[in-house]
Amino acid sequence: MQSQLSNDVTTNNEIEDINLITLPPGYRFNPNDIELIDYYLKQKLQGVHIVPPRIHDVDVYKFSPQQLENSYKFKGEDTMYFFTPRSKKYENGQRPDRAVENHGFWKATGKENSVMNNDVEIGFKRSLVFYTGKQGKAKELVNLKTNWIMQEFKIKDFTISDATLYNNKV
Repeated sequence: MQSQLSNDVTTNNEIEDINLITLPPGYRFNPNDIELIDYYLKQKLQGVHIVPPRIHDVDVYKFSPQQLENSYKFKGEDTMYFFTPRSKKYENGQRPDRAVENHGFWKATGKENSVMNNDVEIGFKRSLVFYTGKQGKAKELVNLKTNWIMQEFKIKDFTISDATLYNNKV
């Protein structure tokens, strides 16, 4: 399993090296919703290198939550942060494809909520829960709801150049 992840995933040893080199004792990465959208996501989309690298670039839909935890979880922290591409379920459709091949799928729960900064809508937040099994009609398939929860953030009304799209694989 580790060899399959080696090209896309940082190892725990590399993560601990990052912790030791760039983070002071007692540091906890705990950004709020506004900071995640207005600072981190916006800078990422503008092509700005973010230091320290606490948000990983990885397609979370290629790996199970357990694989992500084994490779990306920082020691002493319960939350992992990722920049991930979002692909469409159907070529001409708008629905996102949240299937994790051979592992399960992420299912949206509830509605998309606005993230506001000083009464201005800057983005959106949605909760997703991971299910094992395959997506489909609930009556036809047996899916097991897990305790894995993802918060998905999207920025509102942001235009970036094609070069930035290509370089950052957004």
